[in-house]
Amino acid sequence: MKIKKQNIYITMLYTMVTAYMLGPMLSYKLGIPRIDNPLTLLLVPATLLIFFIENKTFNSKAGLMLMAVGLMTGWSAIHLFITPLDSVRVMDTFFFLSIAGLFYLLYLILSRHENPLRFIRRLLVYFCAFIIIPPVIEVLTGIQFVKSDEILAIEAGVIKGFFFNPNNLGTTALFFAPAVLIFFNIGVNKREYLFGWILFLSLGAIVFASASRTATMSYIILFILNLIYRNNGLFTLMTIGVTGAGLSMIPKQYIADFLLSLHGNAFLENISSRLYLFLFDLESDNSVGYRQEIYNYFWEHPPFLLLGYGPKKFQEYFGGHLSDSLAFENPHSFLIELYLGFGLISLTAFLFYAAYYFFCVAAGRNMKSKQRVIGLAAMGLFLLAGFIPSTIFRMPFIWLPCFLIFLYSVLPQRDTAYNAYRYTP
Repeated sequence: MKIKKQNIYITMLYTMVTAYMLGPMLSYKLGIPRIDNPLTLLLVPATLLIFFIENKTFNSKAGLMLMAVGLMTGWSAIHLFITPLDSVRVMDTFFFLSIAGLFYLLYLILSRHENPLRFIRRLLVYFCAFIIIPPVIEVLTGIQFVKSDEILAIEAGVIKGFFFNPNNLGTTALFFAPAVLIFFNIGVNKREYLFGWILFLSLGAIVFASASRTATMSYIILFILNLIYRNNGLFTLMTIGVTGAGLSMIPKQYIADFLLSLHGNAFLENISSRLYLFLFDLESDNSVGYRQEIYNYFWEHPPFLLLGYGPKKFQEYFGGHLSDSLAFENPHSFLIELYLGFGLISLTAFLFYAAYYFFCVAAGRNMKSKQRVIGLAAMGLFLLAGFIPSTIFRMPFIWLPCFLIFLYSVLPQRDTAYNAYRYTP
Protein backbone atom coordinates (compact mmCIF):
# COMPACT_ATOMS: atom_id res chain seq x y z
CA MET A 1 0.00 0.00 0.00
CA LYS A 2 1.41 3.36 -1.03
CA ILE A 3 1.59 5.87 1.82
CA LYS A 4 0.62 9.39 0.83
CA LYS A 5 3.18 12.09 1.56
CA GLN A 6 0.39 14.18 3.04
CA ASN A 7 -0.21 11.54 5.73
CA ILE A 8 3.51 11.48 6.53
CA TYR A 9 3.59 15.25 7.00
CA ILE A 10 0.49 15.21 9.22
CA THR A 11 1.98 12.39 11.29
CA MET A 12 5.22 14.31 11.68
CA LEU A 13 3.38 17.42 12.86
CA TYR A 14 1.21 15.59 15.40
CA THR A 15 4.22 13.59 16.62
CA MET A 16 6.16 16.78 17.31
CA VAL A 17 3.23 18.48 19.04
CA THR A 18 2.74 15.41 21.24
CA ALA A 19 6.45 15.19 22.02
CA TYR A 20 6.69 18.86 22.95
CA MET A 21 3.83 18.53 25.41
CA LEU A 22 4.52 15.08 26.88
CA GLY A 23 8.33 15.09 26.87
CA PRO A 24 8.92 16.92 30.18
CA MET A 25 6.10 15.04 31.94
CA LEU A 26 7.24 11.57 30.84
CA SER A 27 10.81 12.41 31.81
CA TYR A 28 9.72 13.48 35.31
CA LYS A 29 7.17 10.72 35.93
CA LEU A 30 8.89 7.74 34.27
CA GLY A 31 12.51 8.81 34.45
CA ILE A 32 13.05 8.39 30.70
CA PRO A 33 15.04 10.82 28.53
CA ARG A 34 13.07 13.72 27.04
CA ILE A 35 11.48 12.43 23.82
CA ASP A 36 11.16 15.95 22.37
CA ASN A 37 14.94 16.40 22.23
CA PRO A 38 15.85 13.59 19.79
CA LEU A 39 12.70 14.19 17.73
CA THR A 40 13.64 17.86 17.36
CA LEU A 41 17.13 16.84 16.28
CA LEU A 42 15.50 14.66 13.62
CA LEU A 43 12.90 17.23 12.57
CA VAL A 44 15.42 19.82 11.39
CA PRO A 45 17.27 17.60 8.84
CA ALA A 46 14.01 15.81 7.93
CA THR A 47 12.26 19.03 6.91
CA LEU A 48 15.37 20.14 5.02
CA LEU A 49 15.33 16.84 3.11
CA ILE A 50 11.62 17.24 2.36
CA PHE A 51 12.29 20.76 1.08
CA PHE A 52 14.88 19.51 -1.40
CA ILE A 53 12.74 16.63 -2.74
CA GLU A 54 9.39 18.49 -2.79
CA ASN A 55 7.98 20.60 -5.60
CA LYS A 56 9.51 24.08 -5.38
CA THR A 57 6.38 25.81 -6.72
CA PHE A 58 5.36 28.05 -3.83
CA ASN A 59 2.53 30.35 -3.08
CA SER A 60 4.47 33.63 -3.33
CA LYS A 61 3.32 35.05 0.01
CA ALA A 62 3.89 31.81 1.89
CA GLY A 63 7.26 31.44 0.18
CA LEU A 64 8.35 34.90 1.25
CA MET A 65 7.26 34.22 4.81
CA LEU A 66 9.15 30.91 4.83
CA MET A 67 12.28 32.78 3.74
CA ALA A 68 11.87 35.23 6.64
CA VAL A 69 11.27 32.52 9.23
CA GLY A 70 14.06 30.41 7.75
CA LEU A 71 16.52 33.30 7.92
CA MET A 72 15.48 34.20 11.45
CA THR A 73 16.03 30.67 12.74
CA GLY A 74 18.74 29.54 10.33
CA TRP A 75 21.07 32.38 11.30
CA SER A 76 21.14 30.96 14.83
CA ALA A 77 22.81 27.79 13.53
CA ILE A 78 26.08 29.75 13.18
CA HIS A 79 26.55 29.44 16.93
CA LEU A 80 26.64 25.65 16.66
CA PHE A 81 30.01 26.14 14.97
CA ILE A 82 31.52 29.33 16.41
CA THR A 83 30.31 29.44 20.04
CA PRO A 84 31.10 26.94 22.81
CA LEU A 85 27.70 25.60 23.84
CA ASP A 86 26.73 23.02 26.43
CA SER A 87 24.15 20.35 25.60
CA VAL A 88 21.24 22.44 26.91
CA ARG A 89 22.11 25.43 24.71
CA VAL A 90 22.64 23.17 21.70
CA MET A 91 19.10 21.89 22.17
CA ASP A 92 17.83 25.46 22.62
CA THR A 93 19.27 26.25 19.20
CA PHE A 94 17.71 23.18 17.58
CA PHE A 95 14.32 23.95 19.11
CA PHE A 96 14.56 27.42 17.59
CA LEU A 97 15.66 25.96 14.25
CA SER A 98 12.63 23.66 14.24
CA ILE A 99 10.25 26.65 13.96
CA ALA A 100 10.94 26.98 10.23
CA GLY A 101 10.36 23.24 9.81
CA LEU A 102 6.97 23.49 11.53
CA PHE A 103 5.95 26.37 9.25
CA TYR A 104 6.99 24.40 6.18
CA LEU A 105 5.08 21.29 7.30
CA LEU A 106 1.96 23.38 7.92
CA TYR A 107 2.32 24.95 4.48
CA LEU A 108 2.59 21.57 2.76
CA ILE A 109 -0.40 20.21 4.69
CA LEU A 110 -2.76 23.18 4.33
CA SER A 111 -1.92 23.88 0.68
CA ARG A 112 -2.93 20.32 -0.28
CA HIS A 113 -5.55 19.34 2.28
CA GLU A 114 -9.04 18.78 0.92
CA ASN A 115 -10.51 20.53 3.96
CA PRO A 116 -8.01 22.89 5.61
CA LEU A 117 -10.55 24.26 8.09
CA ARG A 118 -11.36 20.84 9.46
CA PHE A 119 -7.66 20.03 9.82
CA ILE A 120 -6.98 23.34 11.62
CA ARG A 121 -9.88 22.88 14.03
CA ARG A 122 -8.83 19.33 14.89
CA LEU A 123 -5.25 20.46 15.48
CA LEU A 124 -6.43 23.29 17.73
CA VAL A 125 -8.65 20.98 19.78
CA TYR A 126 -5.83 18.45 20.11
CA PHE A 127 -3.31 21.00 21.30
CA CYS A 128 -5.75 22.87 23.55
CA ALA A 129 -6.47 19.60 25.34
CA PHE A 130 -2.83 19.59 26.48
CA ILE A 131 -3.27 23.13 27.78
CA ILE A 132 -6.64 22.74 29.53
CA ILE A 133 -6.90 19.18 30.91
CA PRO A 134 -3.60 18.79 32.88
CA PRO A 135 -4.15 21.88 35.10
CA VAL A 136 -7.66 20.62 35.94
CA ILE A 137 -6.24 17.23 36.96
CA GLU A 138 -3.51 19.05 38.90
CA VAL A 139 -6.07 20.96 40.96
CA LEU A 140 -8.41 18.00 41.53
CA THR A 141 -5.76 15.44 42.45
CA GLY A 142 -2.72 17.43 43.59
CA ILE A 143 -0.57 15.49 41.12
CA GLN A 144 2.41 17.45 39.78
CA PHE A 145 3.35 16.63 36.19
CA VAL A 146 6.77 18.28 35.83
CA LYS A 147 9.74 18.86 38.09
CA SER A 148 9.91 22.21 39.87
CA ASP A 149 11.31 23.83 42.99
CA GLU A 150 9.19 24.54 46.05
CA ILE A 151 8.12 28.01 44.97
CA LEU A 152 6.51 26.58 41.81
CA ALA A 153 5.15 23.38 43.37
CA ILE A 154 1.48 22.45 43.45
CA GLU A 155 1.58 22.74 47.27
CA ALA A 156 2.36 26.43 46.86
CA GLY A 157 -0.85 26.92 44.89
CA VAL A 158 0.93 27.20 41.53
CA ILE A 159 -0.87 25.69 38.54
CA LYS A 160 1.30 24.87 35.54
CA GLY A 161 0.08 21.60 33.94
CA PHE A 162 2.67 20.15 31.55
CA PHE A 163 4.74 23.35 31.65
CA PHE A 164 7.70 24.21 33.86
CA ASN A 165 6.14 27.40 35.20
CA PRO A 166 2.71 29.11 35.15
CA ASN A 167 3.89 31.96 32.93
CA ASN A 168 4.62 29.52 30.09
CA LEU A 169 1.20 27.91 30.60
CA GLY A 170 -0.64 31.25 30.58
CA THR A 171 1.28 32.51 27.55
CA THR A 172 0.52 29.40 25.51
CA ALA A 173 -3.18 29.52 26.39
CA LEU A 174 -3.26 33.21 25.42
CA PHE A 175 -1.58 32.61 22.06
CA PHE A 176 -4.04 29.88 21.06
CA ALA A 177 -7.14 31.86 22.08
CA PRO A 178 -7.29 34.12 18.95
CA ALA A 179 -6.92 31.13 16.64
CA VAL A 180 -9.86 29.43 18.37
CA LEU A 181 -11.97 32.57 17.97
CA ILE A 182 -11.19 32.72 14.26
CA PHE A 183 -11.42 29.12 13.12
CA PHE A 184 -14.51 28.25 15.14
CA ASN A 185 -16.32 31.16 13.49
CA ILE A 186 -15.67 30.20 9.87
CA GLY A 187 -17.91 27.67 8.15
CA VAL A 188 -19.33 26.19 11.36
CA ASN A 189 -22.76 25.05 12.45
CA LYS A 190 -24.26 26.18 15.74
CA ARG A 191 -22.87 23.24 17.73
CA GLU A 192 -19.33 23.84 16.47
CA TYR A 193 -19.68 27.55 17.17
CA LEU A 194 -20.72 26.90 20.79
CA PHE A 195 -17.90 24.40 21.20
CA GLY A 196 -15.48 27.06 20.02
CA TRP A 197 -16.74 29.43 22.71
CA ILE A 198 -16.35 26.74 25.37
CA LEU A 199 -12.78 26.17 24.19
CA PHE A 200 -12.04 29.90 24.19
CA LEU A 201 -13.47 30.42 27.69
CA SER A 202 -11.59 27.36 28.96
CA LEU A 203 -8.35 28.85 27.68
CA GLY A 204 -9.31 32.05 29.48
CA ALA A 205 -9.79 30.14 32.73
CA ILE A 206 -6.29 28.70 32.32
CA VAL A 207 -4.87 32.18 31.69
CA PHE A 208 -6.48 33.46 34.91
CA ALA A 209 -5.35 30.39 36.86
CA SER A 210 -1.76 30.93 35.71
CA ALA A 211 -1.80 34.24 37.66
CA SER A 212 0.12 35.96 34.86
CA ARG A 213 -1.05 39.56 35.00
CA THR A 214 0.10 40.49 31.50
CA ALA A 215 -1.53 37.39 30.01
CA THR A 216 -4.74 38.02 31.95
CA MET A 217 -5.02 41.65 30.83
CA SER A 218 -4.24 40.61 27.25
CA TYR A 219 -6.97 37.96 27.32
CA ILE A 220 -9.50 40.46 28.66
CA ILE A 221 -8.60 42.89 25.86
CA LEU A 222 -9.02 40.10 23.30
CA PHE A 223 -12.38 39.14 24.81
CA ILE A 224 -13.64 42.73 24.71
CA LEU A 225 -12.35 43.19 21.16
CA ASN A 226 -14.27 40.11 20.07
CA LEU A 227 -17.46 41.40 21.70
CA ILE A 228 -17.10 44.82 20.10
CA TYR A 229 -16.84 43.29 16.64
CA ARG A 230 -20.05 41.34 17.05
CA ASN A 231 -23.27 42.70 15.58
CA ASN A 232 -24.04 44.54 18.84
CA GLY A 233 -20.80 46.49 19.01
CA LEU A 234 -22.34 49.78 20.18
CA PHE A 235 -24.30 48.06 22.94
CA THR A 236 -21.14 46.24 24.03
CA LEU A 237 -19.18 49.49 24.24
CA MET A 238 -21.94 51.08 26.33
CA THR A 239 -22.06 48.05 28.62
CA ILE A 240 -18.29 48.09 29.09
CA GLY A 241 -18.38 51.82 29.85
CA VAL A 242 -21.15 51.44 32.45
CA THR A 243 -19.42 48.43 34.02
CA GLY A 244 -16.11 50.29 34.17
CA ALA A 245 -17.76 53.30 35.76
CA GLY A 246 -19.47 51.06 38.31
CA LEU A 247 -16.24 49.28 39.24
CA SER A 248 -14.41 52.60 39.60
CA MET A 249 -16.94 53.61 42.28
CA ILE A 250 -16.03 50.67 44.52
CA PRO A 251 -13.69 51.88 47.30
CA LYS A 252 -10.16 50.57 46.77
CA GLN A 253 -9.98 49.38 50.37
CA TYR A 254 -12.91 47.01 49.75
CA ILE A 255 -11.07 45.48 46.81
CA ALA A 256 -7.85 45.17 48.80
CA ASP A 257 -9.65 43.54 51.73
CA PHE A 258 -11.41 41.10 49.40
CA LEU A 259 -8.12 40.04 47.77
CA LEU A 260 -6.47 39.58 51.17
CA SER A 261 -9.44 37.51 52.36
CA LEU A 262 -8.65 34.87 49.73
CA HIS A 263 -5.35 33.96 51.37
CA GLY A 264 -6.80 30.90 53.10
CA ASN A 265 -6.69 28.83 49.90
CA ALA A 266 -3.31 28.10 48.31
CA PHE A 267 -4.53 28.43 44.71
CA LEU A 268 -6.59 31.56 45.30
CA GLU A 269 -3.81 33.08 47.39
CA ASN A 270 -1.32 32.75 44.53
CA ILE A 271 -3.65 34.61 42.19
CA SER A 272 -4.95 37.20 44.65
CA SER A 273 -1.51 38.07 46.06
CA ARG A 274 -0.09 38.79 42.61
CA LEU A 275 -3.17 40.88 41.74
CA TYR A 276 -2.88 42.74 45.06
CA LEU A 277 0.76 43.62 44.38
CA PHE A 278 -0.16 44.81 40.88
CA LEU A 279 -3.01 47.04 42.07
CA PHE A 280 -1.80 48.35 45.43
CA ASP A 281 1.88 47.63 46.05
CA LEU A 282 3.68 47.39 42.73
CA GLU A 283 6.93 48.71 44.21
CA SER A 284 7.15 45.60 46.42
CA ASP A 285 6.91 43.26 43.44
CA ASN A 286 10.51 42.19 42.92
CA SER A 287 9.82 40.67 39.50
CA VAL A 288 8.56 43.99 38.15
CA GLY A 289 11.50 45.92 39.54
CA TYR A 290 14.06 43.49 38.15
CA ARG A 291 12.49 43.47 34.70
CA GLN A 292 12.59 47.24 34.73
CA GLU A 293 16.32 47.03 35.46
CA ILE A 294 16.81 44.81 32.41
CA TYR A 295 14.82 46.99 30.06
CA ASN A 296 16.38 50.22 31.27
CA TYR A 297 19.91 48.89 30.87
CA PHE A 298 19.19 47.55 27.39
CA TRP A 299 17.55 50.83 26.37
CA GLU A 300 20.43 52.93 27.66
CA HIS A 301 23.25 50.63 26.47
CA PRO A 302 22.10 48.91 23.27
CA PRO A 303 24.93 46.83 21.76
CA PHE A 304 25.56 46.39 18.06
CA LEU A 305 25.52 42.64 17.41
CA LEU A 306 25.67 40.98 14.03
CA LEU A 307 25.94 37.42 15.35
CA GLY A 308 24.86 37.79 18.99
CA TYR A 309 26.32 36.10 22.04
CA GLY A 310 24.58 32.75 21.49
CA PRO A 311 21.50 31.27 23.22
CA LYS A 312 21.24 32.19 26.90
CA LYS A 313 24.82 33.48 27.07
CA PHE A 314 24.22 37.08 28.12
CA GLN A 315 26.55 37.36 31.12
CA GLU A 316 29.11 39.24 29.04
CA TYR A 317 26.52 41.94 28.37
CA PHE A 318 24.60 42.13 31.67
CA GLY A 319 27.36 41.07 34.06
CA GLY A 320 27.98 43.63 36.81
CA HIS A 321 25.13 45.89 35.76
CA LEU A 322 22.07 44.23 37.32
CA SER A 323 21.06 43.28 40.85
CA ASP A 324 20.57 39.60 39.93
CA SER A 325 21.98 37.07 37.47
CA LEU A 326 18.64 35.82 36.11
CA ALA A 327 18.96 37.98 32.98
CA PHE A 328 22.17 36.16 32.04
CA GLU A 329 19.87 33.50 30.57
CA ASN A 330 16.41 35.06 30.64
CA PRO A 331 16.06 38.78 29.84
CA HIS A 332 12.24 38.52 30.02
CA SER A 333 11.70 39.79 26.50
CA PHE A 334 11.67 37.75 23.32
CA LEU A 335 12.94 40.65 21.21
CA ILE A 336 15.85 41.31 23.56
CA GLU A 337 16.60 37.59 23.85
CA LEU A 338 16.51 37.16 20.09
CA TYR A 339 18.82 40.12 19.46
CA LEU A 340 21.31 39.31 22.20
CA GLY A 341 21.30 35.64 21.28
CA PHE A 342 21.46 35.74 17.48
CA GLY A 343 22.08 39.33 16.50
CA LEU A 344 20.77 41.82 13.98
CA ILE A 345 20.04 39.40 11.13
CA SER A 346 17.65 37.24 13.15
CA LEU A 347 15.95 40.29 14.66
CA THR A 348 15.49 41.95 11.27
CA ALA A 349 14.06 38.75 9.82
CA PHE A 350 11.59 38.51 12.71
CA LEU A 351 10.50 42.13 12.30
CA PHE A 352 9.90 41.47 8.61
CA TYR A 353 7.92 38.34 9.54
CA ALA A 354 5.71 40.36 11.89
CA ALA A 355 5.22 43.26 9.46
CA TYR A 356 4.46 40.96 6.53
CA TYR A 357 2.02 39.01 8.70
CA PHE A 358 0.14 42.21 9.52
CA PHE A 359 0.02 43.20 5.83
CA CYS A 360 -1.17 39.83 4.51
CA VAL A 361 -3.78 39.19 7.21
CA ALA A 362 -5.16 42.73 6.89
CA ALA A 363 -5.38 42.38 3.11
CA GLY A 364 -6.56 38.74 3.07
CA ARG A 365 -9.92 37.82 1.59
CA ASN A 366 -10.40 34.37 3.12
CA MET A 367 -11.69 35.85 6.38
CA LYS A 368 -14.32 38.42 7.23
CA SER A 369 -13.36 41.78 8.70
CA LYS A 370 -13.94 40.68 12.31
CA GLN A 371 -11.78 37.61 11.84
CA ARG A 372 -9.04 39.68 10.24
CA VAL A 373 -9.08 42.03 13.25
CA ILE A 374 -8.71 39.06 15.62
CA GLY A 375 -5.96 37.75 13.36
CA LEU A 376 -4.10 41.05 13.64
CA ALA A 377 -4.64 40.98 17.40
CA ALA A 378 -3.02 37.53 17.49
CA MET A 379 0.30 38.95 16.32
CA GLY A 380 -0.10 41.93 18.63
CA LEU A 381 -0.53 39.54 21.55
CA PHE A 382 2.51 37.57 20.39
CA LEU A 383 4.63 40.72 20.50
CA LEU A 384 3.22 41.84 23.85
CA ALA A 385 3.23 38.46 25.58
CA GLY A 386 6.80 37.82 24.47
CA PHE A 387 7.72 39.56 27.73
CA ILE A 388 6.01 36.86 29.83
CA PRO A 389 7.58 33.38 29.45
CA SER A 390 10.97 32.25 30.69
CA THR A 391 12.11 31.68 27.10
CA ILE A 392 10.41 31.34 23.75
CA PHE A 393 13.30 29.33 22.30
CA ARG A 394 12.12 26.18 24.08
CA MET A 395 8.49 26.60 23.01
CA PRO A 396 8.33 26.36 19.21
CA PHE A 397 4.67 25.34 19.39
CA ILE A 398 3.56 28.84 20.42
CA TRP A 399 4.28 30.00 16.86
CA LEU A 400 1.62 27.64 15.46
CA PRO A 401 -1.48 29.87 15.94
CA CYS A 402 -0.07 32.79 13.93
CA PHE A 403 1.30 30.37 11.31
CA LEU A 404 -2.19 28.87 10.92
CA ILE A 405 -3.87 32.29 10.66
CA PHE A 406 -1.34 33.55 8.12
CA LEU A 407 -1.46 30.47 5.91
CA TYR A 408 -5.25 30.36 5.91
CA SER A 409 -5.24 34.04 4.91
CA VAL A 410 -2.94 33.65 1.90
CA LEU A 411 -3.65 30.15 0.55
CA PRO A 412 -6.50 29.50 -1.92
CA GLN A 413 -9.26 27.66 -0.09
CA ARG A 414 -10.55 24.34 -1.40
CA ASP A 415 -13.32 23.57 1.07
CA THR A 416 -16.21 25.45 -0.56
CA ALA A 417 -18.55 22.47 -0.55
CA TYR A 418 -17.99 21.80 3.13
CA ASN A 419 -18.63 25.44 3.98
CA ALA A 420 -21.78 25.78 1.90
CA TYR A 421 -23.73 26.15 5.15
CA ARG A 422 -22.38 28.87 7.39
CA TYR A 423 -23.70 29.73 10.82
CA THR A 424 -23.49 33.47 11.47
CA PRO A 425 -23.77 34.34 15.16
